[in-house]
Amino acid sequence: MSQSIKLEVVTPERPVFSAEVSEVQFPTATRGYYGILPGHTPLMTAVGDGLLYYVQDGQKHWITVFGGFAEVGPDRVTILARESETVDMIDLEQVEAQRQRALKLLKEAVTEHDLAAAQAALDASLIRLQAAGHPAGHGF
Repeated sequence: MSQSIKLEVVTPERPVFSAEVSEVQFPTATRGYYGILPGHTPLMTAVGDGLLYYVQDGQKHWITVFGGFAEVGPDRVTILARESETVDMIDLEQVEAQRQRALKLLKEAVTEHDLAAAQAALDASLIRLQAAGHPAGHGF
């Protein structure tokens, strides 16, 4: 059995990440996080919003994922995400501005729809800040 897994993360716009890794963990839409090691039983599941991590050369790395699907096999994990980025793709100034805007919209929300949209925007900005190790993203 191989000691690595081919991890591929793609969005409709672009490939985000592709490499051999030793471990993967990603958020599901309904069952918390799945941890995947080489030789995992094949499965397909909906991906939730959150942080995917993978281990490569003994180091843990983070990628944001927002919705989509995961296909897992014994030697491959493919994440088809609605949105995703690696830490180096995250613009901290832009994300902090989005967080501030979302907080303002939360305070001004009148309808349930406005409230849900503002909360989703805030959650997305906090996930991105957490991935980048920014203090505002901790405790999310």
